[in-house]
Amino acid sequence: MKVIEKYLQQYAEPEVILIDNLPAELRYHHVVVIPAYKESAAFLKQFNESCLLEQGFLLILVVNQPETEEESRLQLALQTEVLESGSLLWQNQNLALVQLADSPSAILVVDRFTKSIPAKQGVGLARKIGADLACQLMQQQVVLSQWIHSTDADATLPADYFSAIKSCNEDVAIATYNFSHQCEDEKIYQANALYEQAMRYYVAGLTYANSSYNFYTIGSLLAFKAQHYAQVRGFPKRSAGEDFYLINKLSKLGKVLFIEHSTVILKARLSNRVPFGTGPAVEKIITNAEQGLGYYYYHPAIFDDLKNVLANLDTLFELRFSLNTWFEKLSTNSKHALLSIGLTKFVEQHLNAKKIQFEKQFIVWFDAFKTLKFIHHIRDNGVESILLSSALEQACFMQSSEN
Repeated sequence: MKVIEKYLQQYAEPEVILIDNLPAELRYHHVVVIPAYKESAAFLKQFNESCLLEQGFLLILVVNQPETEEESRLQLALQTEVLESGSLLWQNQNLALVQLADSPSAILVVDRFTKSIPAKQGVGLARKIGADLACQLMQQQVVLSQWIHSTDADATLPADYFSAIKSCNEDVAIATYNFSHQCEDEKIYQANALYEQAMRYYVAGLTYANSSYNFYTIGSLLAFKAQHYAQVRGFPKRSAGEDFYLINKLSKLGKVLFIEHSTVILKARLSNRVPFGTGPAVEKIITNAEQGLGYYYYHPAIFDDLKNVLANLDTLFELRFSLNTWFEKLSTNSKHALLSIGLTKFVEQHLNAKKIQFEKQFIVWFDAFKTLKFIHHIRDNGVESILLSSALEQACFMQSSEN
């Protein structure tokens, strides 16, 4: 596809140039990208024992570490074990392709720890390197699918991991799998269960408010089409939040499908490898609990405010020359939140648009990021967070989802 070719030529990482002169007969039906930093090789056993092995997939494993990390022992040990897990088919500089024993599947291991990754680009760059290589291999027809799967080393993939996306309509740009956290450590498990409840509560609140951005933004649960990935110029090079920003962009190109019946099992664990996300959040929950503090989260009233804003979108166009009149339909909190994220500027830029175009552009503008800023502004200026347990009890959208 031309859009992928243009992306590879102008925006892809240098590794794509190295993936040439592969054995001509190589073909893989599916591709999975995993960034690995401070990971043991334990997850390789899971892959080697999985029924997915017989489905002919290519695992692109980007073994990486930030430039601020001097110790590379774990990364070297992982790379060595991968190289010893099968037969070496091909190698070029920091890339090595290993055929897994007695299967049609293989691992392309990428060494980005010898030449480390800029700390600020972190896991985002690691995922981008892997996904860029996947695009290049699709163009070379080494990978036959047009779907790139993104997950992590702590994920156990379901038997229908690849087949679950076959039912996706043409208008789907990205799919997210269902998920569940497991852990033998009771303290970590309970803390993670709270965090998972909070994530489901947040998405349920967005659904209740009729937001177009009611999806999970977890990097280990994603599958997206290569052409759309290329259109948004790949994963953002960020040390955290790369999954959130990628999904936010892709959701504007097509539908986001939640694959409810296919569940990825995630290992609940503490982690300081990224500045924010599940690992740091769980660690904070445990620390607060040890200090006798509860877990606070968004008040359900905030989602009522969001719902009211979106319900009055049709009148926003009619009253675009008289914003103060339109604001009378909203709470004071909503008014101030919208002003803080730039609603006035948006309206001024679209005064001459037709109604259908105005409303379409508003949905694009009021995206997942601005929705989060809207919620945070209200939280920080009047509607304080409450105990998650209280939020779950009070929220009508959680009660209705349980019925």
